[in-house]
Amino acid sequence: MNRLFIIIICNALLLGCESSTSVPEDKLEARQAELSHKIDSLSSLLKVVERELLAKNGGASKTPITVYQSSTSLFEHYVEILGTLEADKNAQITAETQGTISAIHVREGQDVKKGTLLMELDGAIIQNNIREAETQLKFAKTVFDKQERLWKQKIGSELQYLESKNNVDNLRSRLETLRSQFNQTRIVAPFDGKVDEIFVKIGQLASPQAPLLRMVNLKEVYLNADVSERYVTKIREGSKARLEFPSLDEIVYTTVNQTGSIINPNNRTFRVVFRLENSNEYFKPNLMANVYILDYAKDSIVSIPNRLVQQDPEGKDYVYVAIPMEEDESAATAERRFVTVGKTYQGRTEVIEGIEPGELLVDKGSRSIKSGQNVRITELSDNE
Repeated sequence: MNRLFIIIICNALLLGCESSTSVPEDKLEARQAELSHKIDSLSSLLKVVERELLAKNGGASKTPITVYQSSTSLFEHYVEILGTLEADKNAQITAETQGTISAIHVREGQDVKKGTLLMELDGAIIQNNIREAETQLKFAKTVFDKQERLWKQKIGSELQYLESKNNVDNLRSRLETLRSQFNQTRIVAPFDGKVDEIFVKIGQLASPQAPLLRMVNLKEVYLNADVSERYVTKIREGSKARLEFPSLDEIVYTTVNQTGSIINPNNRTFRVVFRLENSNEYFKPNLMANVYILDYAKDSIVSIPNRLVQQDPEGKDYVYVAIPMEEDESAATAERRFVTVGKTYQGRTEVIEGIEPGELLVDKGSRSIKSGQNVRITELSDNE
């Protein structure tokens, strides 16, 4: 800048000369000496002014910077993944046998108790078979009772006695089978819950392959999430977590209730489960959530904004520390300090070694200064 200033002065002097009239040849040397003297005088004056400015600014030209004051606090790192809500009692109900739907006893949205009759299939043929079997059993039992009395009196053959007993046993077994078949025509609620959706109508053919309705109980729900296997030793039952549901604008603070016992070979993850109380049925199955699981925490550690950390060509991390001058609180010297960093999370970096609490770190202006340079502190940056 000094040379530029001299050039500007020289140009001004030259312009101040008689530009319209050429200098006589016999006066060129005199004119050269005159201009050289003026340049030397201005150069000397410029140096005096610079020295005075340096003295006024503490002996150096100071680059304006802002600083961040380091301090200790709790540093936490969370694993961020996606999870899906599910319900333990969320089932599609199917028929155990094939038959025509003869009656539907519930409606969608209806709350039902376990064992409530939901639907019926046409069981007229089975009922007729049951009545026939009951009649046959009644007759067979009468014959057996008489045969048993005679056998006890040593009258009749043992074969007749055994045949009558076997006939009764067979009919009882057949009747039990028919009643089981008839019970399969009656679709009942497997648990307390709500009829969420009915898929069929009266007169349609039901089969074990096609669902009839869906029942849900949302009093208790759970959230599934898959975590990378590299966290298998860091995330366990009881690990602190935060569940964010963007669709509901809801945040739930909870802990891990269960971790998977195997690693999925397809994506190298293991399962974590969070159970949620849902008495008001606010949470719905298949709802997505952002899951944040605490995998690392350290108290009383220095952590700083990521923007303060720089790297040299060798990949070493460093920051600039502002060393205040005693005579002027706003004046400081920048010092490059190599640091050992740990984990980084949400814009902050854990500093394991290299920075002490209370030190002033150069924030704005750190990219345009060098170690040993004098700087001027203009503002203390927000610790957030």
